[in-house]
Amino acid sequence: MKKTISLLLFSSALGLLAAKAEVDCSALSVSVKATVAAEQSKVLEIVSDQVSANPGCACEIVKAAIEGSNASTETVAAIVESAAIAAPEQMRLIAQCAVAVAPDALAAVQAVLAKLDPNLGNGYSSKDSKDGKTPIGEVAAVQNPLDFPGQGPVGPPPGSAGGLGVIPQLPPIIIAPPNVSNANP
Repeated sequence: MKKTISLLLFSSALGLLAAKAEVDCSALSVSVKATVAAEQSKVLEIVSDQVSANPGCACEIVKAAIEGSNASTETVAAIVESAAIAAPEQMRLIAQCAVAVAPDALAAVQAVLAKLDPNLGNGYSSKDSKDGKTPIGEVAAVQNPLDFPGQGPVGPPPGSAGGLGVIPQLPPIIIAPPNVSNANP
């Protein structure tokens, strides 16, 4: 009961600080780490509340929550998801901070990002376009010359001398081995 009351007082004090002045992210991260260590079953709730109250400190909050709970890969993914839902504009920063603290959770964090924002990076963004998916200018399809050497706009055409047209073609030099069967003993 004392922990619940102290957590309630702590949360309300942080709420008042956020309303009156800019919060010191390092002090907030220390307090989040201590709170998460004391209440590991409520880590997602604590992260969500703190990130929504202080989106500018989302990175520090996520790092402190991962360190305070000694989070497994699944817990790191859940913390990233909770924080990203609370502050969607900080989603990429939250993911980078989580991977910085727990690099073994990279695949799980990427899966969470793919689930929360699956089309990020696939479309075009333009204020002038009507649907946001049309490019501003025409983009010509350029073939990668490393895909199939000798085909496409770079390299010699198939069936040619392979770029050796400038060098004259000489017959191969054949070196005969010495005849050792008639050697004198």
